[in-house]
Amino acid sequence: MDEVTAGWFDARVVTGPHPASLQPATDRDAISAHLDRFALSGALVSAMASWLHDPIGGNAEATALAHSLADRGVLACWSAVPATPGELDSLRQLVERAVDEGVAAFRIHPASHGFPPSLLDELYAAMQADQLPLCIDSAEITWPELTAIAARYPELAIVISNLGYRKLRELWAALDGHTNIYMDLVDFAAHQGVEWLAANDLADRLLFATGLGLRDPGESVVRLAWSGLDDATVRLVGAGTASRLFTGGRS
Repeated sequence: MDEVTAGWFDARVVTGPHPASLQPATDRDAISAHLDRFALSGALVSAMASWLHDPIGGNAEATALAHSLADRGVLACWSAVPATPGELDSLRQLVERAVDEGVAAFRIHPASHGFPPSLLDELYAAMQADQLPLCIDSAEITWPELTAIAARYPELAIVISNLGYRKLRELWAALDGHTNIYMDLVDFAAHQGVEWLAANDLADRLLFATGLGLRDPGESVVRLAWSGLDDATVRLVGAGTASRLFTGGRS
């Protein structure tokens, strides 16, 4: 399988333990082994702590891991919440620090962290200016909220993840109306959904990602490797779009 997946970039890896996951805690060694197993060119890593415990403190964990595996192409993905005293002073300054530290993207968890996505306009504006993508799980946001952000910030790349099953109609409306919306392969359980996107000239909006730390990576590997797409399209999904979006804090 590593001959097929060689050079792919994993756009969703989560480091740290999950209290209820059947998957083992994903640490530096586990991520390194994951890169070796599938001959990957790199990965985008966020911290479990940023989702479940400490939204800002977990960012330091993601950065430390990314720096320790920088020679393997690993990049950090930070989390953001609305600015509040004692936790986060300024979203603009958070993005500036992210750029300085080579962070490649941000992830938000508005449903889990209890705030409307509209409170992060300062974040979206700063990210758009610095060309940092926004990543978000589908369960964390409604489709109208997602498309409202996409419309207001048309140069902000937004990657939606964990789409699950029977989401193609909603996904099509979002992708068709907004060229800055992308999706990844984590739990993309639609029958022949990858092929359907490619047939509708949307393969360039699809990114390979496994959700390592939350899901078995074999799900996403098989979805792309056995898709029947031509080699050029597989390379585009496997790494091409990721290499364009995730640049490690380009300003």
